Amino acid sequence: MRKRGQSKGIFCIEGLWDPDLRVGSTVRPVLELLRLHEGVEYIHREYATREELEFYVSTWTQKRYQAYPILYLASHGEKGGIELGGEFYPMHDLAELLPSKCSNRVIMFSSCTTLKLPEEELRRLLARTGALLVCGYRVDVDWMRSTAFELLLFSRMQKNEFSGRGVGAIAREAKELASSFPDLDFRMVTMKDAA
Repeated sequence: MRKRGQSKGIFCIEGLWDPDLRVGSTVRPVLELLRLHEGVEYIHREYATREELEFYVSTWTQKRYQAYPILYLASHGEKGGIELGGEFYPMHDLAELLPSKCSNRVIMFSSCTTLKLPEEELRRLLARTGALLVCGYRVDVDWMRSTAFELLLFSRMQKNEFSGRGVGAIAREAKELASSFPDLDFRMVTMKDAA
């Protein structure tokens, strides 16, 4: 187990999975397992509106949250963005919130088909935000399998430096892990790919 403060923390912003508020689906137990087993600190917030999402995304970039370099956006998705109630929130709107604010940070879209885009669009997102990498899925995914994959992915990310030098190792680890989950059609684009 890592000592407190040594982990790369996760800043999770989770959308509503079901309009019926009695349905309690959440990724929070995954975050708690990472905290208990590996000492990975996290912040978890839920959003239901565009304003809430944008508030939390903007908050993530503040200096006081630099110990949480992984932005974990957990929600329903569609090609090029995420769902926000009945509204589509495009990835380029997210990029506009984060101009050059994501150095040595990671953006993980835990949402169906969000990354089913030409690589050029993902490179633009990286260039605009300055993120180390962006990752997610190109297909509709099974919630349990994708959540299990993300648990393992976040665990492996803890082993590598979040820098230009460490991004290659992160990508290799992710590719190896994704080979055990081919049905998820996981995709990762790094700053080296965008160069």
